[in-house]
Amino acid sequence: MIELCDENGEITPLYVVKDGKRFAVERVISRSKNTPPVECVSPTRYDCMVDGRKKIIYRDAFPSLKWFSVR
Repeated sequence: MIELCDENGEITPLYVVKDGKRFAVERVISRSKNTPPVECVSPTRYDCMVDGRKKIIYRDAFPSLKWFSVR
């Protein structure tokens, strides 16, 4: 994942990188605190448009700071 962190500390996903290919996040539809069906610290859920389709991606809180999606 390639992300942008603005001067207020807001994180915005810009690109998803999978298998060496880059897919642009065309827009973030919504951002919320949400618990996915996997164990993580305190994720933020991003509903996004990626490659013309709606995708849900998560960014876990410190210390992991990992991006992931759940199918």
